[in-house]
Amino acid sequence: MPPFAWPLVVADIGGTNCRLSLVETAGARPVHLARIPTGSQATPEAALEAVLTTLAQRPRSAVLAVAGPLEGRAARLTNANWTFDGPALGRALGLEQGLLVNDFEAQAASLAVIGEGDVTTLVAGEPETGGTRLVLGPGTGFGAAALVTRAGRSVLVPTEAGHIGVGPEDPTEEKIWPALAAGLPRVTVESLLSGDGLVRFHRAVADGSGLREPDVSAADVTTLALDGDPAALMAVICFWRLLARVAGDLALVFKATGGVYLSGGIVPRLLPLAAKSALGSVFAGKPPMEELAARFALHVVTAPDAAERGMAAIAAAPQRFGLDDPARLWFG
Repeated sequence: MPPFAWPLVVADIGGTNCRLSLVETAGARPVHLARIPTGSQATPEAALEAVLTTLAQRPRSAVLAVAGPLEGRAARLTNANWTFDGPALGRALGLEQGLLVNDFEAQAASLAVIGEGDVTTLVAGEPETGGTRLVLGPGTGFGAAALVTRAGRSVLVPTEAGHIGVGPEDPTEEKIWPALAAGLPRVTVESLLSGDGLVRFHRAVADGSGLREPDVSAADVTTLALDGDPAALMAVICFWRLLARVAGDLALVFKATGGVYLSGGIVPRLLPLAAKSALGSVFAGKPPMEELAARFALHVVTAPDAAERGMAAIAAAPQRFGLDDPARLWFG
């Protein structure tokens, strides 16, 4: 496979925002270019061109991380209207080469290159060198992917874990669950562990307390909780505890002895309230597998450019991650 042509544009494209960065050469740190609203243009080609046309030197290749399922060289966003055809996008933008990845494939790849200063540890566990690592987290939706390493080669395993079902497990959840589930055809991880889910938690807590819930966004709930508002604070605590429970369950699925990493746009902003949520007992409370679950570590990725660094690492050595795959790479 020919090496990627540099410079390279990387884009982390979620349901709400699209972050673009430029990588000059293999091994270089991505340089932020722009953050634009997803859907600000009719097509991703138009949105990317609006940024690339401002550069003195156009990129020759691209790695694009898309928050949705992939089919070879094509992808679509789950929570927005953009669709992606890699070869057609490359021709439209004059790119020589490119690759589409799931957004959490990029997050999983970043685990190979981020350092201790890029994470905050919530549960120390007993991590195993070379063990499977799992990254997951809420944003506009909910994503998860694993980084599996065997014999010096890593494989990225994207999932659609946000769409699995979830139910109540403790008395607090049982009390508010009817309000959480109201209007949903099916209660999934993503319907509760996302920006909309945080608002849903706030509404359920307010209803259960006999309060009149104001018209708020997820950002508003976070701000109110940090200011000590009782309903918002309880909503965030419930959100944190469900996130820890789901993280522990998915750690069992993947036997993530290398550690579990929480990522995405929401979790770092809620980090100051994590200590109020008794996460360790929920994360590791997995009878009859408590002994295994006690070994899992839980971290928060605080580096805002982790996904872009993951894409840069993929472009520098796609074979390192099992992505030297002619069924997925595309050429201009």
